[in-house]
Amino acid sequence: MGKTSQSDSKKAKRFMLKILIELAIIIVGWALVVSFFAFYTSIRPKKIIGSVTPESFGYQYQAVSFKTEDGLNLKGWFVPSKTSPAGTIIVLHGYPAEKGDVLTWALFLHDRYNLLFFDFRYFGESEGSYTTIGWKEQKDLQAAVSYLKTRSDVDPQKIGVMGFSLGGAVAIMGAGNIPEVKAVVADSPYATLDDLADMLFRRFSILKKPLIWSAKQWSKLFLKFDFSQVSPLAAARNSATPLLLIHGDQDRQIPLEQSKKIFEAAKGPVELWQVNGADHGGAYFQNKEIYESKVLGFFEKYL
Repeated sequence: MGKTSQSDSKKAKRFMLKILIELAIIIVGWALVVSFFAFYTSIRPKKIIGSVTPESFGYQYQAVSFKTEDGLNLKGWFVPSKTSPAGTIIVLHGYPAEKGDVLTWALFLHDRYNLLFFDFRYFGESEGSYTTIGWKEQKDLQAAVSYLKTRSDVDPQKIGVMGFSLGGAVAIMGAGNIPEVKAVVADSPYATLDDLADMLFRRFSILKKPLIWSAKQWSKLFLKFDFSQVSPLAAARNSATPLLLIHGDQDRQIPLEQSKKIFEAAKGPVELWQVNGADHGGAYFQNKEIYESKVLGFFEKYL
């Protein structure tokens, strides 16, 4: 009777072990599938090509294009100032959007500056098979600066960048490595891509960490970088470029705390304007006069 009992106990343990192994395989497989789907749809979101141009708002412009160091052709619009040579503001759009999406947000700068709008790689009219949500987009910003330096109507000592959301994050990261950029305005940027992944997977509770880990492996495998490297927060710690952060306290996509992290870490001159009641992309439309005054005052101070 004793031997039978021990045998049954061993069988039960083996059965439970088998169940646990199968369950672990199922969970790992599920995490890999879900994380791959999230990864793939993140780097290849639906493309948007808008119909509005600066001319839609009564501004003359030139359609321009320039190449990145890794060979992609980027499309943009150059809106010349009334004076030449003039300071120039590069305007960077968010995710997933295109250059036309930030026209109404930035055209007020034209009274004093040239404006360069362009589509990041993959987005809008630009070339590219995927977005890297900030990593290789720094090359796009570098290409835009290099293009501006070829123009006689641009003062190369007076180049600033104004970016929204993804564009703000790219502006912060790129500025530290591009000496021609003298000032940055970042509206609603994220602090790290790790933080964005955490927000994306937070609804999965205890499975969040395995999903984030899996997504990182897909990034390393297909894009050849760890998205932990994408960090405006780290860039701000090492950059002396003047920075104006703008963020709504009701932002449901990228919380205000993201800009607060960057503000606290920034090495150079930095300001944080918290816009009460504004959601993601709503700060400008909350009070256009104050917004325009703050941004123009900032660029006038540093350009």
